[in-house]
Order: sequence, then structure tokens, then C-alpha cells
Amino acid sequence: MTSEKIASTEISAPSILPSLLEGLAQEDLPRRSVTLYRLFKGDWSGEDKATIVMALLNLLRQPEPPERAALVMLLAELARPQPATPGATSSARNQASLRAALLTGLPLYTELAEASEPSVRLHSLYLLSWLFEERARLLPLLLRRLDEEEEARLRAGLALTLAQLAGPQPPVRACLLALLKAHEAPITRLGAAMALTRLLGPESPQRAARLLVRAIGAPQAVANDYDALPWARNSVVADSSDLLRLLPRRRLQFALPVLLEALASASYYEALSLARTLLYLGFPRPRPEAPFQATTPTQEAILAALRTSLSAWQASELLGAAAPPSPELSAS
Repeated sequence: MTSEKIASTEISAPSILPSLLEGLAQEDLPRRSVTLYRLFKGDWSGEDKATIVMALLNLLRQPEPPERAALVMLLAELARPQPATPGATSSARNQASLRAALLTGLPLYTELAEASEPSVRLHSLYLLSWLFEERARLLPLLLRRLDEEEEARLRAGLALTLAQLAGPQPPVRACLLALLKAHEAPITRLGAAMALTRLLGPESPQRAARLLVRAIGAPQAVANDYDALPWARNSVVADSSDLLRLLPRRRLQFALPVLLEALASASYYEALSLARTLLYLGFPRPRPEAPFQATTPTQEAILAALRTSLSAWQASELLGAAAPPSPELSAS
């Protein structure tokens, strides 16, 4: 869902939601697709979201409903915590109603996590990763699913779900470390590396850092699989670069040549992340009013690369910033 957001004044009109929910059950594929788009993009209240959840659950309980994966993904987006926005009117009671509605579908979600379609399984895992209230119940199920799952993307998704949902519990850490070291597909090992880095930060293993740098240097090996993961926020290059800023500088000096080379062909968002990571690695935190000043050959090389890269040129405001910002990584 990459199109422009529909104005909230239109989408939140009292009369629009019932007709949209009715459209979900239609056999008309174009109408159903438009309805899903509008439900994804709407600026809904907590009460509206609870209504949407119950309608989606009713649909998913029917035999083979159309577009199951999209319906599950919409549920996951409703379950994902949203940042507070100025003027938000959702009350705590409405939010509680939303969470209660979501949790009534837990038996269905666990069933869908074993569905025949890989996309349904993957989106169900993403949904489960936001149900923090049920982490104790879900952890054994997810560990069992990891033993049984053969699809590489799904194994990567399970790694990310375990880290996000269960936190640094010993069984989870042991499981992710085993994935990192095992003979697994590249996307599975990258998923484990990302999960461990988000989970442990500076204490994550050096092998995880090397896999993140490898994804930046040779993204073609994992890009298609990574783009299919609901946890992806940008490209594998940008997201891997963001995660590197959770690690100590001293452990990442080996990455500088790879990052500089990647910058030369980076897209805008990739260049923005790579620029921040290069500045993080190459420069101590300056005074708030001070721009970055090169005093070593490495620092000179970083600033020269940022100035000459056409993609990074749009991120040149960073060269005068007070400090490289911390990566804005949610649990996703």
C-alpha cells in the first residue's frame, strides 16, 4: 500500500465504515481491492478499529475467503502500536476495546500460522509479533513452528517474530544464535542477525554485524526475499545500515570500505541511512553548534564521498548536523 493517504476527513465520516466493510465481502475484485486500500489508509479511531477487526475475523472464519493474506496483513497493521499524534482522540477505553477484539482471534491466528499458503503464514507471524499480551502462550508455539517450517522467508520471519514478541529470553537467544551459525539460506541468517541486533544491541555477536554489512555490500542475494517480509521498512541496504548504528563504533571499522562503495549507487533513502552510519562511525559526537570537521584521512574520505555521491547529495544537511541521529527502529 504505497499510494497517497486518503484524507482523514473523508475516511472517518460516520457513514463510510459500514459500506466499506460490506465491500470486503463482495466478489467484485476491483471493489474489494479499493476497499482494502481505504481500510489500510484510513485514520480510524480505536472504536472504528475494533469494528474493523471483528469484521475481518468474521471473514477469515469463512471457508477460503478471498485475499486471506491481505486480510491478515490489515489485522496486523491494526495491531501494530501507532505513535501518538497531536489531536488524537482515541480514549484508553477504545484502545482496550481494540486489543480485546484482536485477542479474540488468537486461536484463528495460530491456525493461519500453519496455513498452506506461505504468504498467509508470513503475515500471520507478523500479526502474532504484535500480540504482546499473549507472549507466554505464543512462545512455545513459535519455537515449534521454527522446528517445522522449511521456507527460508518464513524462518526469517519467525526469527524476527521471536525477538520482537518474546524479548531476550534464554530459549529465544539460543534459537537465534543457532540460526545465525547454521547452514541456513541467506535471508534466514540475515533475519536472525537483524533480530539479534535489535534484541541485544551492543551485546549482539560480531557474526550478526558481518551479515548486516554483507547485506549492504551484496544486497542482490537477499533483496527480493527481504522486500517480501512485512518487517521491512525500507530496502535491505537502508534497514541494515540503520541497525549498524546500534553497535559500538570500534566493532564496525571493517565496514567502512563497504559502506563507502554502497553509497556510490545508493537510492535516496539508502544514501540517507548510509550517510548517517558513516558519520556515526567516522566522527565523535561534535558540539551541538559544530559541523563535522575532518581531522583524519578516514574522516576526509567519508566527507568526500558524501559530497560527491549524487544520491547522498540530497542528504548533505547531515554534514552540518550536530550528531548522527539514532536509528529510528521500532521492534519492527
